Amino acid sequence: MKTITLILTIFFISSCATPVVDQRIVIPELFDSELKKGKIFVFSNHMDPIPLNIRVNGEVRKIKHTETQIFDLKDGQNSVKNLGRISGGESSNCDKQPYTFNTRIFPEVETYYFIIQQGFDSTIRTFSCFKDFEVNEKVFLKQINNPRNGGSEFLQDLSKSFINSLIF
Repeated sequence: MKTITLILTIFFISSCATPVVDQRIVIPELFDSELKKGKIFVFSNHMDPIPLNIRVNGEVRKIKHTETQIFDLKDGQNSVKNLGRISGGESSNCDKQPYTFNTRIFPEVETYYFIIQQGFDSTIRTFSCFKDFEVNEKVFLKQINNPRNGGSEFLQDLSKSFINSLIF
């Protein structure tokens, strides 16, 4: 009986463990300085079992939790917007407009990184929604390597990245 209990305990503990995934194998473009040029990386950390739809430069794709999608960067105006869970609507997005940026303003930036996080819209009633954040490479890599870390350190890095993008 003790052997069965021990085996079940080990099985239970091992089934709860998060597998370590080497992102260099899954997303080689992210770790090659030449391959990542001209790309937009979007990581979904929305903690929802239902995939979201995301539109980048007019192309719509489904994106699951802890998945990274790679899009080509256009010269000039680019846009990123999660469309939420409803295929036709965009009601689950916290923002009314897509996140837009122009590559001609900062031609030295060759790669862009975005993270989709769950947030709350508190205009009249508080409801859950999804937000697209532009982040720097360091924050992006930290988040894809530890997606469950949505704590204060992530929020501090996110706010630093946001403030730096406004100032610099």
